[in-house]
Amino acid sequence: MSLLWAKRAITESCPDRLSPLVAGLYRTAFPPDTSEGTAAATVLNREEAVPESLPAAELENVQLLPHRTDLLEHMPTSGTAAEFGSGNGAFAESIVRITQSETLYLVDQWESDEERQAVERRFSEHQGTIHFRGAEPISVLRDAETNSLDWVYINSSHEYEATLAELRESQRAVAADGYIAGDDYKIVNGVIPAVHQFCAETDWRLSYLTLETHGRRSYALCKE
Repeated sequence: MSLLWAKRAITESCPDRLSPLVAGLYRTAFPPDTSEGTAAATVLNREEAVPESLPAAELENVQLLPHRTDLLEHMPTSGTAAEFGSGNGAFAESIVRITQSETLYLVDQWESDEERQAVERRFSEHQGTIHFRGAEPISVLRDAETNSLDWVYINSSHEYEATLAELRESQRAVAADGYIAGDDYKIVNGVIPAVHQFCAETDWRLSYLTLETHGRRSYALCKE
């Protein structure tokens, strides 16, 4: 089992109400990678293109939501969507139930055939609707036709460079009236710097932000 898979398995398998209890153990097992205590601080110091913050005018219409399942209530229904970094499929179940996507792509680099098959069995009742891709998110996005997706949810590596590349490719694949959403909008990884830089260089703006106490917050961007 890779370190990345282990970290994601811990954060996604624990119920939200238990997260505060395991937070200390998690930080002990997976300490921050930088002397400043956060990967985001290092990215900000290294990358001149990353803004220190988003302009106040771009935050006036941001809607705060309690939980990422509430975020799903605002995503397009009966459309075509993709989740990158599906893991064991737990959040995908909420996507299916709430958005009732006509087509949903679950993309992940599963560690084994057994893990992928377990996810496929989990959605056996949705054959023809849910499609599984064992590949890197960036390669799937590059292969996607322009404006072919109504929205995406990025929950893959959470590294700055990879997330920024996925955001840039998503803006071509996602329809002009769609959404680019994602997970782990928090200080200990590269998601916030990537999202803010992407907003600074495009006309995509932060539209929704969730405020879970455990800090693994989700975001959604839409075109201005």
